[in-house]
Amino acid sequence: MLDNKKRAIVSIIIYLLIMIIGVSINNNFFSSMENNSGELVSRSIIQLVSSAYIFYIIKKYYGWKDVGFGKLNFKSLIWFLPYVLILIPMGFKLVQSIYENLGSFSYETWLTIIITLVGTSLAGFSEEVIFRGMILNSFKSDKSIIGAMIISSIGFSIAHITTIFMGKSLIEAIINVIYSSLLGFSFVALAIKLNNIWPVVIFHVIWNFILMASSLIGVEVSKVSLLCNPLNIIMGVILWTIIIRDQRKKNKLKYSFNKVIKW
Repeated sequence: MLDNKKRAIVSIIIYLLIMIIGVSINNNFFSSMENNSGELVSRSIIQLVSSAYIFYIIKKYYGWKDVGFGKLNFKSLIWFLPYVLILIPMGFKLVQSIYENLGSFSYETWLTIIITLVGTSLAGFSEEVIFRGMILNSFKSDKSIIGAMIISSIGFSIAHITTIFMGKSLIEAIINVIYSSLLGFSFVALAIKLNNIWPVVIFHVIWNFILMASSLIGVEVSKVSLLCNPLNIIMGVILWTIIIRDQRKKNKLKYSFNKVIKW
């Protein structure tokens, strides 16, 4: 029988293999086609299959609370506010551009937007559940949560090198890993502070959708998006410092208590 740590790692590997094999086949099949609707539908189906696998693993071996959906710490939502302030102008710019071009949008354009929303929703949800849910909660212990945070952050960044199998160049894949590492660095700490991954899931989904949808329909998103990486660094440093400090206090208190009990 696999313990939760091994099961989480195996689940990630199988999830990524489904994506890599599916997208590789998809790229070979649709590479010569000018119409990208079929490719988007195919990729969404692949994402649906890999996400369905993660849902199965959670239902069979975990519980929703065990993968990051605990009682939300509403007071800590203040740490999430800067990300909301980034999303608002980005979302407004996309919606405004769509509204201004409604008359010129074809059936294929609308289909592209809808499929992109479905795909980014499944991907964002699955990735957060895997790395800020399964990995983080499987590897944390009563003694320390820092090790689990490090594994979660590194795993999330390394997993994005697989985009090289999904049509990205090596340089693009490396850049994706760097950006992902910054996001993972900040979001794993946010997940700890919030005690719930719904806020980071929502951000992940909306962020990916805005970037992908705007690119597909030729819309330039708000330059506010450029603030995300610096924000990830700042928030990550602050939250990791707070969590490490709290962990040390907790361990020190626990050590003192055990010493008193033994005495």
